[in-house]
Amino acid sequence: MTPPPTSRRRPWTTPAAGAALGAVALGLVLTTTYAVPAAAGAPLPRAMVAAPAAASPCTPWQTQQAVPPGVTLTPRVFPTDQPAAATAPPTVVSTSPSAQVSSPAGTKKPPKVRLVCRNAPPTPFAHPAWEPETVVGGSRLAETGVLVDRPVSVPAPPEVYDVSYVVADLDTGEILAAKSPHAWLRPASTLKTLTALTLMPRLDPRQVVVAGQDAQDAAGSRVGILAGNRYPVSSLFDAMLMFSANDAVYALADAAGGYEQTVALMNDKAAEVGAHDTLTVDPSGLDEGAQRSSAYDLALIGRDAMRLPAFRATITKRDAVFPGGKDKNGKVWPAFHVYNINELLRHYPGAIGIKPGRTDRAQHTFIGAATRGGRTLVVSQMGSVTGSWKPTAALLDWGFANADRVTPVGRLVDPGEASSPSPAPTLPTLPTDGATGTGTTGPGTAGARGATGTPAPVATAETTSADRTSSLVVLAGAGVVITTAVGVLALVLRRRSRA
Repeated sequence: MTPPPTSRRRPWTTPAAGAALGAVALGLVLTTTYAVPAAAGAPLPRAMVAAPAAASPCTPWQTQQAVPPGVTLTPRVFPTDQPAAATAPPTVVSTSPSAQVSSPAGTKKPPKVRLVCRNAPPTPFAHPAWEPETVVGGSRLAETGVLVDRPVSVPAPPEVYDVSYVVADLDTGEILAAKSPHAWLRPASTLKTLTALTLMPRLDPRQVVVAGQDAQDAAGSRVGILAGNRYPVSSLFDAMLMFSANDAVYALADAAGGYEQTVALMNDKAAEVGAHDTLTVDPSGLDEGAQRSSAYDLALIGRDAMRLPAFRATITKRDAVFPGGKDKNGKVWPAFHVYNINELLRHYPGAIGIKPGRTDRAQHTFIGAATRGGRTLVVSQMGSVTGSWKPTAALLDWGFANADRVTPVGRLVDPGEASSPSPAPTLPTLPTDGATGTGTTGPGTAGARGATGTPAPVATAETTSADRTSSLVVLAGAGVVITTAVGVLALVLRRRSRA
């Protein structure tokens, strides 16, 4: 009789191999599911994809603003008058069943937030940093933001939408307050003040100019000049300064030697009076190229232009008669009245000028002046989103009330006094190839960075998507090899145990 086979214990290697295999498989599942980033261009689940942002209907000089339900937008005058803007919630595409269920009958939908386009303040041009002591008008004027030196008893200047402004005494040149006075911004039609300052001393007001086709074809605001007709210089200055007519500017430029000649003369005049932030490209003030100025320069130009009796008389006229003419079809146009578009003259007692301006990219600009109690102030404003005269009046009121109680933060220079500011020294560019400033390395040095006391960069924990993907692929491959090896080992041991 054959004895029954004795039972033998299963080798410990079998459950160990099974446990190792399960652990490796679980690790691979977790790594590939949660740690591997999506490859570029790989589609994501629809529930994870946000709706594509719709193209903004706004123009480049506008921003889209969310208006809460029940809020009515009014023309902007002062920032404190405007309601707080709402933020539109992001739109997300969802495929969940709950998102596809229609609302029960009779349920009112929540009011929607309206999206509107509103003009945005312009961004100043970039310019180099200057040595503070060489800044035209004083070192403090190189600063940004509101500048005022006042005791506690004196209120701060009124808050306005202007990106930049200057409030100064027209006679002494003392600057009572300013905001980013040397910021480079587009001047719009306030540049016509420089056009007048340049051309008025050169042209006889009784001279007659035959208008060219370029004047008739002028863009922007026009008085209606007809090519081939004759116009007195005095009438052209009336149209340019009172009505801001661009066609009158080009006719005057032709009388002064041509467009390019006028641009060169204006740039020379700006440098002569100390307006070194100003670059003229188009004498009408349109947004051409890198045409720019600053609130400081506009105040300076306005002050010097007010020294011309003809200029001062022109900008205070309420209306003037402009000659008619005959068009190319033979139709005769009679003479007509042009009016002064400067609203400060009509609304502010003591106002004596000077020139408003507006273009899409410059937004609203202005040079104003007024006299009260024997003192005359000049205000220049740039980059405002409101065309109202009230912010100018508020700055003038503050200046008249506190001119004797504040310390000037700078001054408007006289012609020929100031040269262009000097750029501030810049730090030398450090080599990035490990070389020192002398081209040698030695013990204790770490290239140029070590020589300057700047520690060399160290590797950070942040890696790219490709690096993470490559590492996980290697890990997955190693897992497959280990799994295969463990399986083979378990099979061999099981056969041996059966034998």
